Amino acid sequence: MTLITSEKSLTQGQNYLPDPKKSKIAVAMSGGVDSSAALAILNNLGYEVFGITAWIMSGAGRCCDNGVVDAVKVCDQLGVEHHAIDLRQEFADGIIKDFHESYARGETPIPCISCNNDVKWGSLLAYSIDQLGATHMASGHYAKIAKYQDDSFGLLRPKERNKDQSYMLWGLNQDQLAKTVFPLADLNKDEVRAIALENNLSVANKPESQDICFVSNDMTNSDYLTKILGEKPGEIIEIESGEVLGKHKGSFNYTYGQRKGLGIAYPEPLYVVKTDPLTNKVYVGTRDKIKGQKAFAKDRNIISKVDGDSFMSLVKIRYNMQAVPATVKLVGEHELEVDFLDPIDAITPGQAIALYDIETGQKLIGGAWIVGEERK
Repeated sequence: MTLITSEKSLTQGQNYLPDPKKSKIAVAMSGGVDSSAALAILNNLGYEVFGITAWIMSGAGRCCDNGVVDAVKVCDQLGVEHHAIDLRQEFADGIIKDFHESYARGETPIPCISCNNDVKWGSLLAYSIDQLGATHMASGHYAKIAKYQDDSFGLLRPKERNKDQSYMLWGLNQDQLAKTVFPLADLNKDEVRAIALENNLSVANKPESQDICFVSNDMTNSDYLTKILGEKPGEIIEIESGEVLGKHKGSFNYTYGQRKGLGIAYPEPLYVVKTDPLTNKVYVGTRDKIKGQKAFAKDRNIISKVDGDSFMSLVKIRYNMQAVPATVKLVGEHELEVDFLDPIDAITPGQAIALYDIETGQKLIGGAWIVGEERK
């Protein structure tokens, strides 16, 4: 398929941008440098733009401290409108509640993906289009949009591989991609900060957040989960011998494949190989115990067409891992079955599985939520 690129594309590459004369773009703003630079880029390219920020919680979180205020400042600097939408209840009832319940079930969730699927490209996109007259929504994500001659859209990896966020966007569908703009697709982080500085944006030197936005700065994730779920002392057990090696304050504080922070001494490195929320036990073992070759996943979303129900793909089961080859089978209407060519570490329930094309590894085919090494 041949790619179509706008004349206003930032480079001669593949990133698709819509016609400025027919577009009004809402820029989803967190108050950080990436989304602020995205707004400046589109504004400088002549697009009709406005900023919009989702108010998703009360109090201070890690990445949302003063986010609305900073977003308003940037919009004022650039002379564009800013809007805010109160999504606190939706965020609490959906994203935060699911985060708590997922850990209580012994899973390791990724709330940012759920937020992308349900909040940013759900309520925020709908409000921008239905209430504010936008044709598209842009964000500061590092990812790339492709438009093909058959008018379908693809999601590609960006220039900045160290910031590649395509893994977090596998839940987007064709309708959402058609209304999405990623201005940072062909830029690296230094270039983005340079654009912010050139435009004298107040957030140009603002540090970026790496953590869960609704966990406050003075808390670790363990502190937060203990506060929510309560301290629940239990045993850490070596899975082969059954020997009790130590104590813990809640099995929800441990994730499959975890090595650091176990607080136990042993002649060789140990990893978490199982957590049992019903008995509140944490089982550990040697690295060979966390190797797996098959993954099952639910709630799949396929972005790009594939040939048949079984195909080869490059697969990631964690954000920061190298994609590895596997055979993917579409099962039923909503599931995936993945057979890796070689065993990999820690196929973790609650995490996401992202599929990339086998030929180049550039195009995101789709993804799903991992349920484990066995079908549930």
